[in-house]
Amino acid sequence: MKKPKRRQIYDVNNLDLATVSDELSLLNIGDTEALNIKIHTPNFHEEIKKLDDQWVDYLPRPDRTNNRQGLALYNLPGFTHQQNPSLREASKEAGRRLSEVEFNQPTEIVEKLPCLHPILNMFDTLGRTFLVKCNIGGYFPPHRDHPIMPRETFRLIVFLKNCGTMEYDWIMGQSDKMEIDEGRV
Repeated sequence: MKKPKRRQIYDVNNLDLATVSDELSLLNIGDTEALNIKIHTPNFHEEIKKLDDQWVDYLPRPDRTNNRQGLALYNLPGFTHQQNPSLREASKEAGRRLSEVEFNQPTEIVEKLPCLHPILNMFDTLGRTFLVKCNIGGYFPPHRDHPIMPRETFRLIVFLKNCGTMEYDWIMGQSDKMEIDEGRV
């Protein structure tokens, strides 16, 4: 039986020692690193109430139930805050491979969430950015974001609500359940 061809995640001819060094540095700090940046969650809770009726299913799949909803903060040009395509879905629709950085247009809800502006304004340009609400039974299936080197983007994760020890479990890589500090980036 013929083995399926593995997708090459990097081309050794296009890697330099600086990229490899950067990747090793990231591996050295672990799966996540808390930053000294915090969102004022009481303000977020008040501001997000105005958008209660705007949430849509986040990356639904026909083969499994996953009780998550999303709102896009930065998206593809012409897309709204209620369109949350996966990178694969958006690439298929566009007929070409899209990059996270192409999802760089603020949606109409960015102005409605000023408590997020301090972190959003830290960057000259943002790529695909969204809020995800995990309802009861909602989860993130095991996956790897962007194993391709060099990386164009990185993830900032902030838990803003219902993330106490008895409310939500977050496990990354081989680590144990992570302690979550509400509002910490």
